[in-house]
Parts: sequence; structure tokens; C-alpha cells
Amino acid sequence: MDAQRMTAYGSMLGIALGGFTWVVVAGNLIHKPVIGLGGAVAGAAVWWIGGRALLRYPARRATVMGIVILFVVLVDWAFLGAVLPRIPEGGSLYLGTSRSAYTMLQPILLVGGLVGTALVLWDLLGQRGRS
Repeated sequence: MDAQRMTAYGSMLGIALGGFTWVVVAGNLIHKPVIGLGGAVAGAAVWWIGGRALLRYPARRATVMGIVILFVVLVDWAFLGAVLPRIPEGGSLYLGTSRSAYTMLQPILLVGGLVGTALVLWDLLGQRGRS
């Protein structure tokens, strides 16, 4: 396996693990295996499709990364909307079993959305300026 392929799939694996591990944990916390399985499937899709897109469009790495980040943010918002009302009160903030631990994801997702948008715009406007 060449270095470019390993880098593409490795970077997407990092985004998938970082973006969807909490979904699997939350699905187990609220005893809904469908949520946990959905997080695992979404993570696998990001890993596979994102890695393939990076290999197919090597000149547009920032655009591909931005689109993948925006996709992860949107899917995470959907999962958060499904999970947050079902999390019981109490639990441990440090172990990620309390409702307040999951509400802290909202500002992180907002920043992720801004970063993804900035990457796409930066790459597209930069490519237009070089043409």
C-alpha cells in the first residue's frame, strides 16, 4: 500500500473515530442499539467514501476535508437531537454519561461547521485565484 493511500484512509479514519465514537457510546447509554449501530455505519461510510474521494481528487484535499467535516457535523447534530432527550439525568460528566456532557458537544459542532465551511471556501476561492 502506498503512502498516499495510507494517508487518505488514515485521515478519514481519524475523522470517523472522532466524529462518531460518542454516538456508539450514547446508543449504549440509552439502550438503543440502533443508534449505536447507526453511528458505527456512519463512521465506516465516512472512512471509506472520504478516503476514496481524497484519492480521486488529490488537488482538492481541502475541499474534500471540508465537505467530510460538514457531513460529520450535520449527522452528529441529527444523532444529538435523537439522543439528548433520552439521556437520563444524573450520571458522570467525566465518564460521558450525563446530559451536560452531551450538551457540551453543541459548541464543538458549531466550530466544526465553521471550519468545514472555511476549508471549502478557502480551497475553492484559492483555486479560482490561481486559474
